[in-house]
Amino acid sequence: MMTFFHTAKLGFLQPQWFWLLPALWLGSLLLRRIGAHAESASLATADARQNFIHPLMRLMPKKYDHSKLSSGRIICYGLIITCLTISLAQPVRLGERLPDPPQERDIVFIVDTSISMTLRDYVLNGERIDRMTLLKGILDRFVQQLPGERIGIIVFGEAAYTLVPLTRDQSLLRRMLTRLQATMAGRYNAIGEGIALAVQQAESPSPTPRHRVLVLLTDADRPTGAIQPETAAELARQAKLPLYTVAIGASSMAAEEQRVTGLLYEPVDLSLLQHMAQRTGARSYQAGDAQALEQAIHDIARHESNKGEVTPRHYHQPLYVWPLLVALALLALAGSGLPDTLLVTKRPAVPRPQDSPVTDDE
Repeated sequence: MMTFFHTAKLGFLQPQWFWLLPALWLGSLLLRRIGAHAESASLATADARQNFIHPLMRLMPKKYDHSKLSSGRIICYGLIITCLTISLAQPVRLGERLPDPPQERDIVFIVDTSISMTLRDYVLNGERIDRMTLLKGILDRFVQQLPGERIGIIVFGEAAYTLVPLTRDQSLLRRMLTRLQATMAGRYNAIGEGIALAVQQAESPSPTPRHRVLVLLTDADRPTGAIQPETAAELARQAKLPLYTVAIGASSMAAEEQRVTGLLYEPVDLSLLQHMAQRTGARSYQAGDAQALEQAIHDIARHESNKGEVTPRHYHQPLYVWPLLVALALLALAGSGLPDTLLVTKRPAVPRPQDSPVTDDE
């Protein structure tokens, strides 16, 4: 598991490697001590055997003193090990802070596709538009303003179906939104089945627990189905799933279009949607204008954010190459023998005796 330690602008991605330094230094000192004892033992053995040395042995040139060579090499190799350990700890220079990762949150939109979504009680740019057209525009705005979130779409009419499973692919979501149309899941309005399907999917086992939010977009026009809307809201409350509701449609008969459509006009049931949202600890909104929609998006993103603390992340500029280069330079220096010549005092040169002339007596 990667750890991180930093001070000011300098940090280490693998600081646990620093625990290696004391062990290496203690091992070096121990080896030096063992070497000293071995040298003393060898001298004592040589004295005991009374080895004889050639009288001219002292005239042989000596490059260095073995007693001082050990200290020089230990210091040099100790610096090499230190530099390599620092390089293994992966030093980095901290840059600007990275954006926080997306919230571990799932947003499931439960979309009404019943026949009542064909009613035209909205006016846009002087022209009447139906509820489904407005709903698709609302969903598109939601998707665009929630980047990085996992979003799913459930549609319901006479029954409920999963149109898009949870995904972060915004292009897929926006492409599937263009396929939304009224009566694609039946003519009637089974709100309870749509909410129950979302609750059932949320209760399925997941490898990582995530916070899930339900957003219901409907006109609540004469709900049908085996599950009552209030019962479905209670299921969401028991599953600890907040159910936000967005009312699609006008709230009075004054918005009815004066044309023959074959459908009875019904305004949106605001009281039912508000009661369902409050039952789960959420809020209810009406898609009346752009400002109300922006407020709904802002509230859902703010109230249902993941409260877990996020560890700050920064851009990293790796610096391990510098201690690695120093270690290589010291290793090359040790191999050339320069540390020994720098740390050892040279003996004065002993003049070689001149060849004596041969006399007649010899």
